[in-house]
Amino acid sequence: MSKLTKVQAVGQRGIRSAVSRLVYRVHRDQSGSISVVTVFAFIFLTMVLGMLMNVGRHADRKVKIQNAADAATITGSTVLARGMNTLVFTNHLMCDVFALTAYLREARDRNAESLTPEILEKWNSVAPEFADAPHTKFSDLAEGIPAKTPLERDLITAFAEQNSMVSESLLPVMEEILNFEMIPEFQRALVIALPQLSVTAADEVASRLGPTNRGLAGSEPMRARMWRTNGEEFEAIGSTGFSQMPVADPINDISQRQPEYFSRGISERKTAANRYLNYLNRQMLQDFDEHAKMSQYANLWRGFSKAYLRQLLEEEYPDTNVPYQIRRSDLPRQSEIETDYMFVGVSYWEVMSERMPGLFSNPNSGVQVAYAQSRLFIPRGRLYHDSRFAFPEGVFRHRVSSNHDLMNQNWVTRLVPATAPAIPQIIQTSPTNLPVDVPSLGGINVEEFQQLNTH
Repeated sequence: MSKLTKVQAVGQRGIRSAVSRLVYRVHRDQSGSISVVTVFAFIFLTMVLGMLMNVGRHADRKVKIQNAADAATITGSTVLARGMNTLVFTNHLMCDVFALTAYLREARDRNAESLTPEILEKWNSVAPEFADAPHTKFSDLAEGIPAKTPLERDLITAFAEQNSMVSESLLPVMEEILNFEMIPEFQRALVIALPQLSVTAADEVASRLGPTNRGLAGSEPMRARMWRTNGEEFEAIGSTGFSQMPVADPINDISQRQPEYFSRGISERKTAANRYLNYLNRQMLQDFDEHAKMSQYANLWRGFSKAYLRQLLEEEYPDTNVPYQIRRSDLPRQSEIETDYMFVGVSYWEVMSERMPGLFSNPNSGVQVAYAQSRLFIPRGRLYHDSRFAFPEGVFRHRVSSNHDLMNQNWVTRLVPATAPAIPQIIQTSPTNLPVDVPSLGGINVEEFQQLNTH
């Protein structure tokens, strides 16, 4: 072997030996190995953090949208309860207008006043007969009667003049209200507008409970709609031709029950109008009832004013200005409550964007929804304890009317368990004028849905 070849062989062995020593040192060297573990741990912790953030955001979003559904439902139903109480108030107002019109007509015509001079003169003519009475209590009447009759005459004149002036300015207004049926027209407009007011209020509440960063991409506000428990969207007129409110117009509603509504309304109107007239007369004629009984002015006024009221109710307006009535159905009581007095509110929100794509998958591409159910009702009086009695004998209920009609201004609302069979249909139906991609439940039936229902 030549000298050059030997040198090359030695050089190659040296290189291999140097490489072997270098590889051995790298294999044995542990400096920097923690950095590799840290990288993988950091990636894992980032994934876990992303998962936790998503879980928290989903939970927070679920709470917010359910709160929005509850708030929207109770708000929309409160509008309806206030609408029912407004109908009750206007029913009473209509009866009060009848009573006040009858009162003012007597104030205008002054029939009672025209009869009192003759009555007072009769008292003056019989006063001397008491002069020879054996008892002082009666003999004093001979001078007392002539002294009092001028005072009663002056009181009657002042009262009649005052009420005549009031009648001159107020009576035309009252008669105009009745003649043009202003109160029934207002009630009809209210019944038509109430469903839209309810939906608008529910939608506004839901939008305020949505994200605070409006205007940014992916931050659309929540929306809400009201539905009936039969699956119909809440609107002015339902498929049956009735108002969505559980009320009936006894004049214009086309129904086989119209005669029943009309007769009940006429009866309620007569009772309430006479009650208001009696109250008005009692308050206004108090002085005559207590201090001026000789002239019989109070009794005469009451008789003439009641005659005017009878004329108004039976002759002038026998089939107009009739109070609204509760709509009745042939359904069992519980079914009627569920159909006419319960409502479902649904809130809609856009699908949430995931922080860590790929970790979660939404099987439904539609918007996120939540729902709640409410009920209109007349509450019973609250229980209270009278400290004068022992417990439990001293527990009583407040005396408030519990009549289920439109003469009881105690309508309220509350949330109830959302168990309406039409809820699966409702949450899969896109609301009118609200372009949202509603979710699909994949053909789930009512029984399966109720098993998943947490309400």
